[in-house]
Amino acid sequence: MNSNNPFDNFGIEHLSASSINTYIADPCMFIMRYLYKNKGIGNPAMWRGTVVDESIGEVLTNNIDEKTVIKSAIKRFDGLYSHYKKEHEIDFNKFSKERSLLESYLNTAIPYFKGMGIPSNYQKEIKLQLDEIPIPIIGYIDLQFDGVVRDIKTTGRMPTTIPDSVNRQLSIYATVEQSDAYADYILATPKKTEIKSMQVENIDEHMKVVKDASVTIMNLLSYSNDINQIAKLFYPNFDSWMWSKDDIEFGKTIWS
Repeated sequence: MNSNNPFDNFGIEHLSASSINTYIADPCMFIMRYLYKNKGIGNPAMWRGTVVDESIGEVLTNNIDEKTVIKSAIKRFDGLYSHYKKEHEIDFNKFSKERSLLESYLNTAIPYFKGMGIPSNYQKEIKLQLDEIPIPIIGYIDLQFDGVVRDIKTTGRMPTTIPDSVNRQLSIYATVEQSDAYADYILATPKKTEIKSMQVENIDEHMKVVKDASVTIMNLLSYSNDINQIAKLFYPNFDSWMWSKDDIEFGKTIWS
């Protein structure tokens, strides 16, 4: 395929905060995920975040009682492990640790978010069309209240400030909705639980990075219609925490 839109040549119909942040953090990971379409399976900590997010949504939007939601969350978490372990090597100790804390995360988070009332939207899809690129940026707002968008973040270590990657994600949402944006961090360890809500500041500055990175991605894809030629512009750091064993195995078929 040959197109004036370089994204078309690689079947990329939209960008997202995740794809943009992946490119900024590790171009080789971006190439593997979005050009070679090897999306990966995540890990127990990522599954925990997804399950907690979905469970909070069920409580707030469907008025399901907490005990039922927690029971369902543990079953869903176990199901992810059972599904992926069939073909992938999953660290059982990490799975067990996350599973043991899942109830603590939910017991901490559910009352906090219930205290905010019923959200106007849960997992609302947003689209941002920048002048600089031909495809939209798509995202999903965890929770939206009047004049505020919120993103649920589970963590094993409470950050002192919002990471730039999260600032970029929430700045996209805030720009589309013309609203304030907050990251709600939920911490659960065997010794303590905590929630910290932090407001995103300097949205325009973060949006400038989003735009610049999006243009850089477009320029990279304009270099060639051949994925292998683009891949050879970089070399991965397989020692990075971002690369799982499965990722490294696949990556070595590209960068051998």
